[in-house]
Amino acid sequence: MQLLVASVGVAGTLAGALLSQLLAGRAEKQRRVAENQSRWLADSLRVNTRLLAGSLSLERDMWSAAAQLDRDNRPVRMPAHTTILLTPEQGIPGVFDRVTRAILVEAVEEAFERLDVLEEVAAEIALVGTVEEVSSAHALHEALWDVVGGLESYQAFDVVADAVERARAARDNFTRASRMALRSSGESIQVDSRPRRLI
Repeated sequence: MQLLVASVGVAGTLAGALLSQLLAGRAEKQRRVAENQSRWLADSLRVNTRLLAGSLSLERDMWSAAAQLDRDNRPVRMPAHTTILLTPEQGIPGVFDRVTRAILVEAVEEAFERLDVLEEVAAEIALVGTVEEVSSAHALHEALWDVVGGLESYQAFDVVADAVERARAARDNFTRASRMALRSSGESIQVDSRPRRLI
């Protein structure tokens, strides 16, 4: 009888130890999952913020540079040139002067560098983001390239202004996708205060 009681006691102790190990393992696994989720959210927040802030800043600068464009309806915007970067320093008579050219060239060259940085950020988003974040980040980056391309080819002001509005819409879509992925509550608000044009 004592052997039976001792056996039950040992079995109970072993079962308690096994159950304790099982519960501790499960708790550790849940802790690791929560830690990974927290790290993922922090990484996602970091790269999404960089893309959002960088695109907003670039968009505003491109909007300012667009003020140098005219609204003239010419079939050829820059005779004998396809990019403002290769036009003569003194400008093109009857199209734009030296100062306008200098402002646009500086804006376009700086935008190229900033778009390269934003491309790296979009690549990071491709690694840590949701499908919606990746898709909207790519669309935003492409929309910003369209704005810069319009400036580089000296398009009419309205053409570039419409491209800026498409970039704003792409930025708004990216913001919504990011907020969903980060589980932010409430609706997204506009982060800029400039009136929007009707497209």
